[in-house]
Amino acid sequence: MDTCELVKLCSRSWSLTALGLMADGVPGRTSPLAAAAGCGRTAMSGSVCHLVELGLLERNPGYGHPLRPELRLTADGEDIANWASTLIWIVKGRADRRLLRSKWSLPLISCLPNETRYSELRRQLIPVSDRALSLCLGRLTEGRWISRQVSTDQSPPAVSYRLNETGSHVHRHLKVIPLG
Repeated sequence: MDTCELVKLCSRSWSLTALGLMADGVPGRTSPLAAAAGCGRTAMSGSVCHLVELGLLERNPGYGHPLRPELRLTADGEDIANWASTLIWIVKGRADRRLLRSKWSLPLISCLPNETRYSELRRQLIPVSDRALSLCLGRLTEGRWISRQVSTDQSPPAVSYRLNETGSHVHRHLKVIPLG
């Protein structure tokens, strides 16, 4: 799995949710997807347009209004939509699902197979800013997806991160993502 492709997929907040909902049978129009996800139509519209650009959704010919088209999953989109539906099922709590909407949560989790230091994470997620990485690590630690260890036996103290139970489940699921 390529981290850059995962970052592209997660770069819009509602992309994974939209794919998962479509895999579960929600019609491929912005309003029903937004209603099922509990978000605004503008936010869902941006995510749907992003998925069209990625080639995971396409217009359903002969259906929908020209200004409100109906969309369907492409062949690649179906695989990723089924994967996203399973991921959403794995992450049960509302607060945990909010973490899925973060651009860097899944790419960061994919870089944490074992205990890893901040600088190594920063190197693996090269386009991420220090602020975005720090905020994401803080949110994932708060949500108990990862834990933060501070080793005080050296100077300066070494900080490292590792997966907790939910983070491990998500990491295992990331290994089977159907991205090219």
